[in-house]
Amino acid sequence: MNPEISSTDRPVDAVPSSDVLGRIAAALAPPLAAALEGDGPLRRPIKDILHGTFLGHPLHPMLTDIPIGAWTITALFDVLEVAGAERYRDAADLSLVAGALGAVASAVTGLADWSDTKDEPQRMGMLHALVNSSALACYLGSFAARRSGARGVGIAAAFGGYALLIAGAYLGGELSFGMQLGVKHTAIPIEPPQTFVRAHDDADLDPGTMVPGDAQGVPVLLSRADGKLRAVSGVCTHRGAPLAQGTVEDGCVRCPWHGSRFSLATGAVVEGPATFPLAHFETKRTKGGIAVRPHRPG
Repeated sequence: MNPEISSTDRPVDAVPSSDVLGRIAAALAPPLAAALEGDGPLRRPIKDILHGTFLGHPLHPMLTDIPIGAWTITALFDVLEVAGAERYRDAADLSLVAGALGAVASAVTGLADWSDTKDEPQRMGMLHALVNSSALACYLGSFAARRSGARGVGIAAAFGGYALLIAGAYLGGELSFGMQLGVKHTAIPIEPPQTFVRAHDDADLDPGTMVPGDAQGVPVLLSRADGKLRAVSGVCTHRGAPLAQGTVEDGCVRCPWHGSRFSLATGAVVEGPATFPLAHFETKRTKGGIAVRPHRPG
């Protein structure tokens, strides 16, 4: 379990532990994998195309620009129509159809990428797919309503679909940037301990200072304030800088590379360019040292 996923307190961090999403994913993943892998001579090449192997870059993120862009245009033209400029009706309908076609292509490539995930990314990806599928359903319903003459209903359904599209895009960003799905990896991910392990040999830290620690290969940053020991991830979530080389400022650590500031108490981002918080850890004194384990939200 990645501590950057499981040891922060954002609402979205509850998604990877959802049993409901886990059950849905467990039911869908095997038949999808069988359909994409299988024994047929063409299946694996098709899956590679869906991944974007021939591009040297994931294909799915490129295709998501089509529905996002097209449906944004639909929303703009619908607003103009509601405001009285009915000459944009046909353009709104055309961009809606273009977005739907792009959404289908995006969904197919996204399912190919999702078929190779497991655990937290699999559950987050399942929610991402469900939200985006709901958005597509809203737009298909919108198109049907527009064709039948129920223009107001169609426009309302499109606005609902656009809200879902934004939510789905947020979850997609969490998958790509938060869980690093589809990004280039050159090192093996480190699994953090789930029980208390020794992270530092000195239990008597000076107030207002910080020292680096190591929890079974996971870099942590230890500090003490108001008589309490604190521990957060020792790696900046922006570009991976070693935070132990940073400076302490008003209960925060400032990154030595690009200046992001994080709370030493909670890991929260106080100042960018970082956008993701640091994982924070529970601490306790042990004989001759400090032990930590990943914080458990709730």
